[in-house]
Amino acid sequence: MHISIFVYGTWGDIRPHVVLGQALQKLGHEVQVVAEQGYESWIRARNLDFYPLTTDANTFARENAGVLDENIIRQFQMMRKSMQPNLIQMGLEVLEATRESDVLMTVEFGISSLFDVIKANNLRPLFINTFPLNFSYNFPSVIAPPSPSWFPFPQWYNWMSHSMVRRMQWLLFGRPGSEIAQKLGLPRSTYNEFQAFVDAAPALTIVSRHVFPHPPDWRENWQVTGYLFDDDPGWTPRQDLLDFLAAGEPPVYLGFGSMPDSKPETTTRMTIEAVQRTGRRAIILTGWAGLGSENVPENIHILKYAPHNWLFPRMAAVVHHGGAGTTAAGFRAGVPTIIVPHTADQPYWGRRAHELGVGTAPIPRKKLTAENLAAAITEATTNRTMQANARTIGEKIRAEDGLAEAVKWVERFLS
Repeated sequence: MHISIFVYGTWGDIRPHVVLGQALQKLGHEVQVVAEQGYESWIRARNLDFYPLTTDANTFARENAGVLDENIIRQFQMMRKSMQPNLIQMGLEVLEATRESDVLMTVEFGISSLFDVIKANNLRPLFINTFPLNFSYNFPSVIAPPSPSWFPFPQWYNWMSHSMVRRMQWLLFGRPGSEIAQKLGLPRSTYNEFQAFVDAAPALTIVSRHVFPHPPDWRENWQVTGYLFDDDPGWTPRQDLLDFLAAGEPPVYLGFGSMPDSKPETTTRMTIEAVQRTGRRAIILTGWAGLGSENVPENIHILKYAPHNWLFPRMAAVVHHGGAGTTAAGFRAGVPTIIVPHTADQPYWGRRAHELGVGTAPIPRKKLTAENLAAAITEATTNRTMQANARTIGEKIRAEDGLAEAVKWVERFLS
């Protein structure tokens, strides 16, 4: 079969899809990745075909860094206005990219903008979700807050939260889809059609079952596989990083990955102050936020990049934004986690780390201070129970083969 994998976003979004694409290509499928042009050389080096998109998530995030400083309603309004032209352009490019394809694999969230593209090219959808998105009575939508303790009907709340998030998705992404349908001369799709389409499509949640157990009310076409890791085996560490690690006790990692920051200098000063309060050593990742400074104390090392699988096991604890890929790497490394969620699914991963006993209570980005960050670092680096729990879940995740499980289900769904 000819499979197109559409991915729009960060390295954490791209990597697991490409890993799965490589495995499917080895089984004889033709696989192309449809993604931003900046990823082309890396993807082609993995021997996969590539179709470039002209839109760029990195540029969009930097230009709209202030969105994360707003409340959730304002974020929704700003994103709806600023994203629509990009989504229409991207949808038309995906239409051209998938003319000869049989299957479109992508994340479910945002698929409403491509609904009519899928219909126009008669594609079979298969969702690859880095966080749980399918409806359930057993847990709320990961994009919604959990049910309040006083609420008498938690199962009803859970189901309604999924419905609310899907409605929001339709409101945010459905209008570009309608524009695309109009350009194709197709009738405008309805929300009910979209909902039936999503529920019928097969979906893989690429998360460890030790972190997210398979819900008993999920359909047969919704499966939990385990993580799909990309370990960047060709990477070698710089000597200054090796020297810093060898110079003392394991440091604490601090980095917010692909999250932009409207005030990077302020955030850098705050993280340095937090580290100094603890008396620990630390590595600070620059990331999309642009953290870092030329003048830092000797107990802090500024890092541009190192693969998580190499770096995290050498840390005393990891502080990050709670992106699905970074969270998975922290769990696998077997060290305590401190999540500072910024948006989307990140608050869920912060709560989940705390529920599993492998992390501190999450600190929302808007409430982050040197004082509460220092307290969390101290807790994570001294709490023996948390450290033991982290080691245990790391061992369980390292024993899984999420890629083999994902490939098994893809083959079954496409047969």
